[in-house]
Amino acid sequence: MQRITTKRIFFVTGERGCGKSTFLAALMQKYALQPSGFITKREAPPESAVYMHQVVAGTARYRYTTGNKVGICPQQKPVGFAPVFDMYGVMCLKQAEESVLASLNSGCSGMGRTETAPQQVSFPAILMDELGFMEAEAEHFFRTVCALFSNPRYYIIGAVKPRGTRFLPVLEQMPEAAVFHLTLQNRDELYAQLERAQNFSAFLHTVGERQ
Repeated sequence: MQRITTKRIFFVTGERGCGKSTFLAALMQKYALQPSGFITKREAPPESAVYMHQVVAGTARYRYTTGNKVGICPQQKPVGFAPVFDMYGVMCLKQAEESVLASLNSGCSGMGRTETAPQQVSFPAILMDELGFMEAEAEHFFRTVCALFSNPRYYIIGAVKPRGTRFLPVLEQMPEAAVFHLTLQNRDELYAQLERAQNFSAFLHTVGERQ
């Protein structure tokens, strides 16, 4: 008999400008997800720097310092700062884990019960928006992300670059993960799935079936 694996990880991938972060925002709003983790934002020229901003219990903390500047995007080739990923990025993920565990231990979330947990108000999830190629040499960050992927207690959502990253192959090999390759052509389809699914578990199941 084939074992049915419960989906608990959702990542969207696709080219820049296809709407990955916009969809994640819609997903979090519909199912009352309370994210903790990080978002990365590329600043407009002439700086063209990329900053990682911490998210704690649904609130983004925007900072613009060398301590959370994870890379630069000149016209020639993007350059990532591995030490910043290994220090600040790991800190964001560790605090996200602590936030989720605090919710679990307080009894406010039924995360362990897949059928009912996503219907809870302020349902905690770990957010990674986004994973890419800038952190290619950040080994501590990579191991921390993979450890969170492997922990069956956590629901994780995020975006991942479609190429040049070690994270996408890892996700595509995980039976617990649903990865949607978003394009301008199939974007309406994904939003339709979001509209039809009554809860987060149902959405994960539907997307996972179409992989």
